[in-house]
Amino acid sequence: MKRVVLTLIATLITTAACAQEATLPQPSLAEVRFSDGSVVRMTLKQENVEVQTKYGKLTIPFSDIRRIEFGLHVPPEMNDQIQKSVKRLASEVYKERDLASKDLVQVGHFAFPSLQKASKNGDQEVAHRAAGLMKQISDRVPPDLLKLREEDVIHTTEFIIIGQITSQTLKTHSPHFGEVSVKLSELRSMHVRQRGSKIEIIVDAAKHGSTLDQWLDTGIMVDTGQGIVITSHGQVDLWPQAAGQYVTNPKGYNTAGKGGQFMAGALIGKVGENGKCFHIGERHESNAAEEGKIYVLIVPSPWNNASTGNYRVNITTAQGSR
Repeated sequence: MKRVVLTLIATLITTAACAQEATLPQPSLAEVRFSDGSVVRMTLKQENVEVQTKYGKLTIPFSDIRRIEFGLHVPPEMNDQIQKSVKRLASEVYKERDLASKDLVQVGHFAFPSLQKASKNGDQEVAHRAAGLMKQISDRVPPDLLKLREEDVIHTTEFIIIGQITSQTLKTHSPHFGEVSVKLSELRSMHVRQRGSKIEIIVDAAKHGSTLDQWLDTGIMVDTGQGIVITSHGQVDLWPQAAGQYVTNPKGYNTAGKGGQFMAGALIGKVGENGKCFHIGERHESNAAEEGKIYVLIVPSPWNNASTGNYRVNITTAQGSR
């Protein structure tokens, strides 16, 4: 009896551990582009990021982020040095002005915004020196680095957020470098890859098959080139008034539906709100032509009436890769 009890306890502990592991958030994969143009695939080791906006601070889960366009992130210690050097441009001592100028040129594009402000200084000599330093930096630094905005632009699955990420680094893991904290000052952009997913949904013809604008948002995001497999089955009555006479399956009836592009009752899909429509039928397998959410629709009958019935739809997407 004692052995049986111990075995049961061990089984319960193992089951609980597996359940807990299953609920843990999966790490996000990302393609990170650095200032020098290099691109590295990394695993994000943090679940969210804090962004300071004009309306307050937001905490955004990486699972909701599609991509980030990083603005200018000046390391705090460098920013202090830049401000001191800009002030020393007004020094009456030539050596101090000369050292300050060399320091500002050395930090390059990080000093550009401060020099732009200094170039509008009421002191004409300071303004002239600042303008000259801007010219020197412009000759040495790629133009795109000089056009960086101060804010970051975060594209989520629902909307775009403009603000500044409050941290100076992101915790990541790379197969080549191991765990590393990447400085935001070195980043230009990040594309968060979509994880593979699998869902089953019911598409009701009355709600998503009576007019051409009744697309069902499945909530599934895909990347360009990501694999998609969609299967479906069920029945839809295109003319319920004569019950059973105009019943079809996801392949569609032998009559063109409203709009004329697909057969009535056919299950169709698209990626993105403005994506190109494609036939799903009972099975569709492809790679996404663009980035966006998957939408599905039952093609309405051509007789301007509401259809009835539904299709049971299974959507499977592969792990995002590119």
